[in-house]
Amino acid sequence: MFLNFFRHLGARLKEQSAAKKLECGTLCGKQGAEGEPPEANLHLSKPNTTIIASHSGPDSGVAVYKQFAADLPVTWDNPVDWAYGISVSMYDLGPTGRRNGEPVADCFGILAYPEGAILAVADGVNWGEPPRRAARCAVLGCLNHMHHALKQHEGDSSLDCHTVFRHLVDSISASQKLILQQFGTLTTLVVSVVLPLKWVRHPGRWAAITMTVGDSAAYVYRSSKRTVEEVTAAAHAEGARDPRWCPGALGYAMGEEPDLANMLLCLTFLDEGDFIFLTSDGVADNFDPVIRKVARHQILESADNDLPALSPAECQAKAMDMLRDVIVEADVRLSSGDGSNSNHGLASAGGAVSGLFGHHGHSMTARGLAEQLLQHVYDVTEEQRQHVEARNRERERSLLSREPGTGAGGPNLNTDMKHGGLMGLAPMARPPGKMDHATVAAYQVGRRKPGAVAKSQALMKALDEEQSNGENKLPFLAAQAATMPPPRTLGPAPLAATAAITAATGSNPANASSAAAPTRQQGQQQQPAASPQPAAAVVQARHNDATAVATGPLGEGAAVGAAAATAAATTATTAATTTAEAEVAGAGEKGPAGGEDEGARPPGIRSL
Repeated sequence: MFLNFFRHLGARLKEQSAAKKLECGTLCGKQGAEGEPPEANLHLSKPNTTIIASHSGPDSGVAVYKQFAADLPVTWDNPVDWAYGISVSMYDLGPTGRRNGEPVADCFGILAYPEGAILAVADGVNWGEPPRRAARCAVLGCLNHMHHALKQHEGDSSLDCHTVFRHLVDSISASQKLILQQFGTLTTLVVSVVLPLKWVRHPGRWAAITMTVGDSAAYVYRSSKRTVEEVTAAAHAEGARDPRWCPGALGYAMGEEPDLANMLLCLTFLDEGDFIFLTSDGVADNFDPVIRKVARHQILESADNDLPALSPAECQAKAMDMLRDVIVEADVRLSSGDGSNSNHGLASAGGAVSGLFGHHGHSMTARGLAEQLLQHVYDVTEEQRQHVEARNRERERSLLSREPGTGAGGPNLNTDMKHGGLMGLAPMARPPGKMDHATVAAYQVGRRKPGAVAKSQALMKALDEEQSNGENKLPFLAAQAATMPPPRTLGPAPLAATAAITAATGSNPANASSAAAPTRQQGQQQQPAASPQPAAAVVQARHNDATAVATGPLGEGAAVGAAAATAAATTATTAATTTAEAEVAGAGEKGPAGGEDEGARPPGIRSL
């Protein structure tokens, strides 16, 4: 009896000694595919894996593939404001009023427990459906694997951090398998498991056990000290983020194997009321001082000689300072109820310790933190977005004013016109910021009592109603709502129609009208099939799309050549009639895959 007592006492003292090493930051293992965890191996409390809230996005997020995790008891659409994510596109608006870069190729997923959570963010590499599929599969495969792994340890008093790290490394195989099955391409992945510690009480009572592959990042905001740290900083070259360097990816990175060159396992402590949040590079890079045009690289030649030259370590420190300033300013503002978005200062729904907010009395929530970060990114990239949109309007006016058959009067469509002319500008002349898909998934540490979820969701419902009425709505949310595309059920216009519209406007309707992607053999996911419609309705809808492309919101001078463009659209519509009739006739005979009966499964999703 006494021997066991002294054995347990010695173990506690050893872990508490190891925990003190984390007071100055995060402990990391060895970078690489071996998946070597940090030396400190602390014991965790028995996990309670009852899922009390779940959230995924953008759109429906991983719910599209929920049949591959059928035994996961979640709906993915019941967030709370202590566990919340949001993902949007910060790209410019195209000539037709649709935001470029659609669909958003990022994905996030959160599983919230009474005393912990699992968060994951994936950033599909490049644009389009295959990267989005890869991101969604990575998040779902990882979360499903981790939840069932933790569930096996519910009664295990010997659970420790190294065991969780081992499960995280194993989750890569689950994500990779699903990506390959669904013909995804490449994606990054960062995932963090937050669980209470068994013995350690200082510097925190929770452990954030994190794994990253690629350049997506994890951060902690310590609300009592109001400090910000990047948990995954050691995954970057020289410990500093470099937007030009993006190593590591899941999917078809090395044949059919992932690239785990920069995979890193990290451990840090959190206390009640602290936040952990994961971001894609669309958020993290917009805190880089070089991208923000407030500094230049010390080791690179630059024409911005008036800006201070910073080393990689100094760039990282400056980025953390800017990130901390944004979060602390928002925390102070929301705590005092000041500002146009004071709605985030709602009262706690679960009490001082067990509710939405930390026991330190701060009114910052995970939802508030995520939205404030994305609002900052929106502000940083606004000048660049306006520049690109202005150049696009100029390009469209030039194309519409060109006389038919002459080839004169149009712009030179070389690399100078790509991305609204940004590629043709000298680096010094480019506006600050980086347009990209931007994602934040955040969790506020704490213990939640029964009933806290219902109270939180009631407060969030009231907040959403206010915002739907235009009250206290953040500008980036208003901009996203104004350009939200309607649901599409029709396929792309036939080639003849596409060619006619392109000749008239210089625009590609596939980029502007969210046409369905190519077939599965080409690695693309099709849109869900609509119920059969009369051929006249299909043709009319395509005529409307063609007319929108030809006469979209182009600003002043749009009327020039509009009649010719509309006539070309009408000709394209006539050419589409036969194809539309054939499609409608075949819709009642074949399944959504053109002959393969897939039942209730969305088209483009491959069965196991």
